[in-house]
Amino acid sequence: MTPTAADGPTVAVVGSGASGLAAAYHLHRLGHRVEVIEAGEVPGGRFGIDRLGDRPVMTGGKNIGRRYELFRTFTAAMGEHPYVPFGINASRVEGGKVLTLDSDRRLRSFAHFARMGSPRDMLRLVRLARAIRADRANGYLGSPLFTELARANDHEPLSKQFGARVTRVLLRPMVIRNNGAEPDEVYLGTFGTNLAMLLDTYDQLENGIEPVLAAFAERVPVRLGTTVVAPVVRDGDVVGLRLSERGGPVQTREYAAVVLATTAHAAADILRGEFPALAKRLSEPTYFPSTVVLVEYDRPFFRTDVRALAMDDGPCTNAGSYGMDERHIVRYTFSGRQGRARELTDDLVAAWVDDAERRVSGHLGLTPGRRVRSVVRHWPAAYCGYAPFHGEFLAGVHQLVGDVPSLALAGDYLRGVSIEGCFRSGHEAGARIAARLAGGRP
Repeated sequence: MTPTAADGPTVAVVGSGASGLAAAYHLHRLGHRVEVIEAGEVPGGRFGIDRLGDRPVMTGGKNIGRRYELFRTFTAAMGEHPYVPFGINASRVEGGKVLTLDSDRRLRSFAHFARMGSPRDMLRLVRLARAIRADRANGYLGSPLFTELARANDHEPLSKQFGARVTRVLLRPMVIRNNGAEPDEVYLGTFGTNLAMLLDTYDQLENGIEPVLAAFAERVPVRLGTTVVAPVVRDGDVVGLRLSERGGPVQTREYAAVVLATTAHAAADILRGEFPALAKRLSEPTYFPSTVVLVEYDRPFFRTDVRALAMDDGPCTNAGSYGMDERHIVRYTFSGRQGRARELTDDLVAAWVDDAERRVSGHLGLTPGRRVRSVVRHWPAAYCGYAPFHGEFLAGVHQLVGDVPSLALAGDYLRGVSIEGCFRSGHEAGARIAARLAGGRP
């Protein structure tokens, strides 16, 4: 008999980002007791909850595709949390002209950019896009199609798969945006996750993610400021966790099962002492850093038709308005090779913002207003760049996790970095543990 939320054993979900929320929500919905464990002092992971003055903001992921069914089901279950249109509106300068890729006119925009490549490049991109539209599984990691493409092509990076111009103009902005990576750092076998981004239309939560997280915390307890040191293992299975709260002494807590909803590398660090083979596997995907600076100006910065500008000539890879009607708040993203500083200082970040503001103003022919306030957020592992032959990596991970019945994994490296991809991985992890607790095969 399935336990109710008021009795029965407790499942630990480590991580309160998108994948952790999905795993905990799925288990809670099925009647299991769940406790979320979060190392930070605020929930939400790479949603990046922060404050710009008195205003709550998100410095991380906030674009919600119309096809993000699991995430939208979750927010609906948490109460009334309306969405407002946003779209992907990303421009770049090419040959002295500002070219715009707009998800509200995505086919026209995509065709315009794709024509910059060879007929072979265009045909290949169109075929991949059609495959994703025909089967949405191809927009997530691990699909049979892209696993086969990886076997044939992942001996060389994505930059070798297409011509130089289409790589620079179209592919680089896509992989920078999703993975924080350069085209020579990612592979065709995971490119479906990038291409799927162009085949959706996007909204944002009108009031951000905070009200959703507050409603979630009323249903599921969230332990903040708590670091997981290692699993407690008995007879080869996970039966608890060793925890440290805000740097305090390590304590042991027993759990019926554990979901590690973290980056692959964080999961590897937790598991290394007890499950070295699995930890070694989880160390294979690449991760890349990012620094985000939100700057509020005293008047709108962007025009209504150009809300973002992608750049490839400095550490700032994208500057965009915070929302369709919030063009006075600019989100500067520093990523890619030139945005990876060995030592990130306040002076360096200030110089980066000055340079980015000057470049955007020059490209768009505008005069920026006065800066009112700003907030800075840096993530050492902001983006997952996946691994070559990623389908084979996933098969290896699933085989090793299969030997540990009360452990499940969730995260950006399993179904993709999009919010819905993370939700899919969390949902699948929750289903695995629910089956285990019900006495079936996980």
